[in-house]
Amino acid sequence: MTMVTPDMILRRLPPYQDDWELIKKEQYVPDIVKEICTAHYLYADYYDLFSDLFYSKDAGIVADRLYSFCKNYISYQEESKEDQTSALPTGILHRGYGDCKHYALFSAGVIGSLNRMYDCCFEGYFYFVGYRGAAEPYHVYVSIVESDKEIWLDPTPGSGGTPTLIDAKPL
Repeated sequence: MTMVTPDMILRRLPPYQDDWELIKKEQYVPDIVKEICTAHYLYADYYDLFSDLFYSKDAGIVADRLYSFCKNYISYQEESKEDQTSALPTGILHRGYGDCKHYALFSAGVIGSLNRMYDCCFEGYFYFVGYRGAAEPYHVYVSIVESDKEIWLDPTPGSGGTPTLIDAKPL
């Protein structure tokens, strides 16, 4: 399979308009979590236009493709507490940078579309986490679950490298 590039995706998407909408002036963690979940559903149709470029019925292959794409084409740039954003895939790719929210939105968008459009039989989930005893989550990544395996997909620098396969355990 040919390696997916931003130009391949951008050719399929409506032109970038650089429009911004302030959702809420003061944002707190619950607001950011809500915005990510809302954006995931609002932007779903955009991902349907190009998710086939990442297609596989194997969750591990999809995770590897998304991880590599994010690492190669979306530079990590952490946003300040005052300027937390979500973005259409067009905005993420046009700018060429984002933080964990943008990696998670992009990855979950493609995964959701593959499942909707091609019945790939795996699901993507957002994980909102805090480390080292943090009182609130400050990081988000995506997990792909396929029957008895779960793959943590986190291209954020310092996350440990390639997608991580773990045994999925029932809750």
